[in-house]
Amino acid sequence: MFNTTCIYGFIFESIIPKDNPALVGRDRSSHPIIISCDDFKVDDPDAIVLTLVFIGNTVSYVPYFYYALIKGGETGILKERTPYEVCDITEFTGTDMEESIKIDDQQINNLLKPEIWEYNIKTEAQPESERNFQINLLSPLRYKVRGAFTNKVTAKGFAECLHRRAQVLCSQYGNNDFSGKYTYSGNWTVTDHDTVWKDYLHYSGRQKKEMLLGGLTGSFVLSGKFTPYEVSLLRFAELFHGGKNTVFGLGKMKVDENGGL
Repeated sequence: MFNTTCIYGFIFESIIPKDNPALVGRDRSSHPIIISCDDFKVDDPDAIVLTLVFIGNTVSYVPYFYYALIKGGETGILKERTPYEVCDITEFTGTDMEESIKIDDQQINNLLKPEIWEYNIKTEAQPESERNFQINLLSPLRYKVRGAFTNKVTAKGFAECLHRRAQVLCSQYGNNDFSGKYTYSGNWTVTDHDTVWKDYLHYSGRQKKEMLLGGLTGSFVLSGKFTPYEVSLLRFAELFHGGKNTVFGLGKMKVDENGGL
C-alpha cells in the first residue's frame, strides 16, 4: 500500500497495475533510476565514478541518494565494510557540460535542470535515410528474444529491445502518445559483429548469494536505411541504456555515426 509514496518502493520495487498499457499482465516495471560505473571493467580501482540517471519524478529524490551515499561511506561497503568518502557530485547537462552541485558535506544544489528526450510521431512521415552506426557496449547488454536471453545481436531483436524500453519508461515516468505498434523496418542489418557473452559475479543482498549477471560485450555496426523513429531510439539508448538489469548499469552503450550521433 506504500508503493506510490515510499521512495524505496517507488524506485526499487516499481509496482504497477496489471492493466497498464506497456506491460499488460505484469505488476513490475523498469526502475526509474540507472546506476552505472565508468570503470566497469576495472577490478581494483582506488576511486569510483558513479553515474546516476534519475528518470521522471525521481529527479526530486537526488538529495536522498546523496545522503545515502554519504552514510554508506561511514559504515563501509561490501563484505569488508570498506569506508569511502564522496568527493563531489556533478550535474551533467544536455550540452555535455558538467557543474558541481555540492555546497558542503550536508548540502547540495537542488535546482537541477532535467534533460528531455522526446520523439514527435509526426516526423515518422519523413523518408528513411541511409546511415551507419557503430554501437560500443560499455557494459553487458542482455535482452530476451522469444523468452530467452540471446547471445547474438540481430537487427530485429535489438530494435524491438530498444522500443520496449522506450515504451515502458515513457508510459510509466513520462508521456506516451505512440501507438506502441512498432514494426522493425527490415531495411538495416547488423554488420561487423564483434561481441561475446561475458558473465560477472553479482552478490544479491535479497537472495543472500552470489549470482551470475552477464551479457553481450564488444561492439557491432548497424547499416542500412533507418526510419526517424529508429534513429531516435539509438539516442534514447545512449541516455537510458537498453535491455534488462539497467538499474545495475547494464546495457550502457555509445552510439557513433561519423564521430557521434
